[in-house]
Amino acid sequence: TVIPVIVSSGVYNINSVIDNGIMAHGMESLGRGKEFLALWGIYNNKYMLLVHVPLAMANSLSSSLIPSLSGAIARKDRKAAIEKTALAIRFAMLIAIPSAVGLTVLSAPVNNLLFRGGNNAEAIRMIGASAVIFLSLSTVTNAILQGLNRMNVPVRNALISLALHVIALYIMLMIFNMGIYSMVFASILFALFMCILNAIAIRNTLGYRQEMVKTFLLPAISAAFMGAAAYGVYRGVTLVIHSNVLGTLLAVLVADVVYGVLLIKLHCIEEDEMYSMPMGRKLTRICRKLHLM
Repeated sequence: TVIPVIVSSGVYNINSVIDNGIMAHGMESLGRGKEFLALWGIYNNKYMLLVHVPLAMANSLSSSLIPSLSGAIARKDRKAAIEKTALAIRFAMLIAIPSAVGLTVLSAPVNNLLFRGGNNAEAIRMIGASAVIFLSLSTVTNAILQGLNRMNVPVRNALISLALHVIALYIMLMIFNMGIYSMVFASILFALFMCILNAIAIRNTLGYRQEMVKTFLLPAISAAFMGAAAYGVYRGVTLVIHSNVLGTLLAVLVADVVYGVLLIKLHCIEEDEMYSMPMGRKLTRICRKLHLM
């Protein structure tokens, strides 16, 4: 049980080591070795940091449902297993999609707020925000497959995705000369390959068909309005007060409220589903007091 989990996590981690080697030698052969050293630090210390914060939140929230999924499998309750799988994926997307939108809309304010000691121009341009969505989905589907007792499948899928990722990275770096952006897009492709392969495996195991409206469409619509509200608040505050800190904090606060209200009003998440979330009962009581439910 433990070894496949360790190997699967190891593939995720060795991915960056392999990428580092390919990028270092590739950029050196292209005569851009010094440029790589600077951009690699930005990639690891700024870009990946911002990506992993919402990723950790989405994964912890959805992974809390995995024990109940394993219980359903042990009871041979296929219907409950499908429901738990759908809920785990939806909870991950409820966090990952608005995080991706937020990192896109507020990339400059957030970078300037967190990294005040240097030039953030490259970090701002490097925000491949869709990585949050695909990395969250790939990690959660890994956990789902492990909960379904398909322990070796995520390892196999990770190795296949890693091989395709390395090929894509080499082509983008050496043929298209995309520099550090080769890393950004190759990492997104790695997660995307994992999502596709894991989805096929889950469908073959459970007969699960991915629901699209509540899981992807409604959160995306809510996140789009949230992003517009956040950008408008930030521009308005900074135009009047000229404070990046205050503008960013108020924009994030307004974004949270707008997104949460829209999720409930669009019936993206129902009351009984909210009970499955951490602090779900408390959130339900607050929503009732505000007449949102």
